Amino acid sequence: MLEITGIRKSYKIGKDIIKAVDNASFKVEKGDSIMIFGHSGSGKTTMLSIIGGLTKPESGTVKYGDTDLWSLTDNDLSEFRNKRINFIFQFSSLIPTLSILENIILPTAFNKTADRRQKFEAKDLLSMVGLQDKLHVYPSQLSGGQQRRAAIARAFINNPEIILADEPTGDLDEETEAEMLALCKQMNLEQGITFLIVTHNTDIAKQCNKHFVMNRGILTPKDMS
Repeated sequence: MLEITGIRKSYKIGKDIIKAVDNASFKVEKGDSIMIFGHSGSGKTTMLSIIGGLTKPESGTVKYGDTDLWSLTDNDLSEFRNKRINFIFQFSSLIPTLSILENIILPTAFNKTADRRQKFEAKDLLSMVGLQDKLHVYPSQLSGGQQRRAAIARAFINNPEIILADEPTGDLDEETEAEMLALCKQMNLEQGITFLIVTHNTDIAKQCNKHFVMNRGILTPKDMS
């Protein structure tokens, strides 16, 4: 499904060159649930951004099947992301001037095949994350944890093939974190959605079938058994 080969990305900070991602390569099969563990500054967020088509690598390839992601035009890349990839960002990134329901269905605005059914799907998703009574409120009226749950619900709205998640439970208490991870596992098992999760939380490893560690831009497999 997804093959990452020889990804490299560096940043210049003052006189220093920081290797954020240093020759990372791995494969992702459909239905995988993959955890990439690493401390802050290890390069895991940069790599996720490259895989999601948001940050261009200096070298290497990201292939979804036969599609070389970084050979696409900007317009084709945007359309590809909208149809096949979705994100759970480190911060909820909700639009403050839109209601929670409007935030959830926002990604469908760029989908030519979207229809009214997706409003009903959005309501179902909000119910699944315990926000069925918050459809018409605004992000500022929610707690940080509730905003995070809304962002998780939004990630499923376009029926993506893969979800790229950056610290997806960072703002949640332990009980809600367990509920959200259970939802992700349910979507993984029942709908075959592939998950690639970067985190420093080792508890998430229990939900994943493959594990990697990233340190100073270098990615290595990790045995969590």
